[in-house]
Order: sequence, then C-alpha cells, then structure tokens
Amino acid sequence: MSEAAGKRLGFFERYLTIWVAACMVIGVLLGKLLPGATDVLRRLEFGEASRINVPIAILIWLMIYPMMLKIDLGSLLGVGRRPGGLLVTLFVNWVVKPFSMAFLGWLFFKHVFRPWLTPELAS
Repeated sequence: MSEAAGKRLGFFERYLTIWVAACMVIGVLLGKLLPGATDVLRRLEFGEASRINVPIAILIWLMIYPMMLKIDLGSLLGVGRRPGGLLVTLFVNWVVKPFSMAFLGWLFFKHVFRPWLTPELAS
C-alpha cells in the first residue's frame, strides 16, 4: 500500500462541505442580526478609497497560508525539466478561465438573474 493510499482525511477535511455551509449560514445570520457591525467591517479599507477590504484581505491570507506551507520549494528547481503541468496551469488560468467566467457572468446576469436586477443594474 502506498503512503498516499494509507492517508485518511481528518475530521475537518472529511466534513469540509458542512463547515463551509455552516459558515455561510452563520455569516448571513450575523449580517441580519448585526447590520451595524457589517457596515463597520465593510468600511475598513487600506487607505482612502482603495477598495481593498481589510477583513477580506486577512481572511483570504488565512485561507491561502496553509497551502503555501505545503509548497516544496526544492521541487521548483525541477520545473524546467518537465514543464507540461505548469504550461497547462498557465493556459487554463490565463486563457480558459477569464473567458469562461466572462461568459458565465454574461449568461447569468443578462439572462438568468435579469428579472431580479434593478433597472440600472440590468442595462
């Protein structure tokens, strides 16, 4: 049995979908119960009119940091020997995703959600 096959997901990883759904529900409830607190958090920005929200920036960093700890920096030197995975990743991230996301945005906002948008947003 290989090492990867012997690993089991931990309690948190096994029920990650439930934790995400619970956090979303808690966030919506907090927003409804404490609208003043959400307004304060919304106004916290880096500098004046930077449109970079401090709580969101901190939470994104906390989400990405554990993944960064698992990067094997020694393996980066060998990327040039087998660049296929890197090239596929670059192609998908810079060519496929922007256009597919633009298409999905157009599809949903111009057609699916149009009846629920205000007139100034629907144009």
